[in-house]
Amino acid sequence: MEEELEIDPNHLAMEQVIAVLKPLRQHRQASAERAQRRAQQALEDMQVHLQETRDALTQERINQRERRQVLSDANLNKAMALNDLDRWHEKEHRMLDRLAYIRQDVEQQRLGIDEQHQRLVQARADAKASQRAVEKLACLAEALNEQG
Repeated sequence: MEEELEIDPNHLAMEQVIAVLKPLRQHRQASAERAQRRAQQALEDMQVHLQETRDALTQERINQRERRQVLSDANLNKAMALNDLDRWHEKEHRMLDRLAYIRQDVEQQRLGIDEQHQRLVQARADAKASQRAVEKLACLAEALNEQG
């Protein structure tokens, strides 16, 4: 009977280790889950911004087409002064530059989204690993309790 009353020092040490590790692993899990939510939200925000930029590009193309048509109709079969022709040419260049700038912005955003997606994948893996660590510790504690 005395043997039953004695507490196994290894058993007690394991319980103490679990008691110390449990809040640390739970904190790490919560932190990883928050990081995952932030990464997900950032990705969603970036996707919304990309769609807005794509919409702006489409609208800019429409606007430029209309401006070109107005300029063309206004000057069709008319003699133009060289200065007027130079101004028209400069307007065309600015419009094309504007489109190129927006297209470049779209591409940069797409690359940013790809990078953010990779960060999200890593955040998910980290959260899953943290969750598994908490679950393993819980299983260890349960097995220890069943032995004791």
